[in-house]
Amino acid sequence: MTRGEPPDAAWLCGRHLECGVLLASRLDIARGLALLGEADAGVEVRGQLATTIGVHEWERVLRRALPDFAIEIGSDDVEVEEDWQTSYLEDSDIPSGASNGVECTSWQVSGDQSMVAVDRMIVFWQRGGVARTDIHIGSVSPHAPGWSVWVTPDADADRFGSEHVSVHGDPSPLMWDLLRRYGLTTTRVRP
Repeated sequence: MTRGEPPDAAWLCGRHLECGVLLASRLDIARGLALLGEADAGVEVRGQLATTIGVHEWERVLRRALPDFAIEIGSDDVEVEEDWQTSYLEDSDIPSGASNGVECTSWQVSGDQSMVAVDRMIVFWQRGGVARTDIHIGSVSPHAPGWSVWVTPDADADRFGSEHVSVHGDPSPLMWDLLRRYGLTTTRVRP
């Protein structure tokens, strides 16, 4: 802040402006800026990443984008709901030697009969340790066809590339923009 500017004011770049405006209606300036900074920490946001991206970095990118998805589906509600549960997968859905029980965490924003959610599913080895972390984002809306994007890395991998990405439906413009920005465009279509 420089002299002559009002208190509790911040300059934001185009990437963070819309999200910042929404956060300003809910949080004080320090918490809002901390949230934006925390979401982008360690993530290259100036251009396209290398040929792979960390699974947890991608999850953070998607969670950071949830308020932007809220705008896209016509909601100004930036309250993000979080849910955690355990689930069970069939043998064909997990690496050989992995446990069928998985941990699932979901973050979602909702608008008028619309919802966008980011889901993280952690698959564990039977002997202990993480076998794989899958990331899913999807949208449900009566106003537009639903879509989803799945990231399923190889067993034991903490990074993934476009070959691990599959798409169902026609993702929103923001979702396509994120895929392109991080070099994750794919032609794989999930049934």
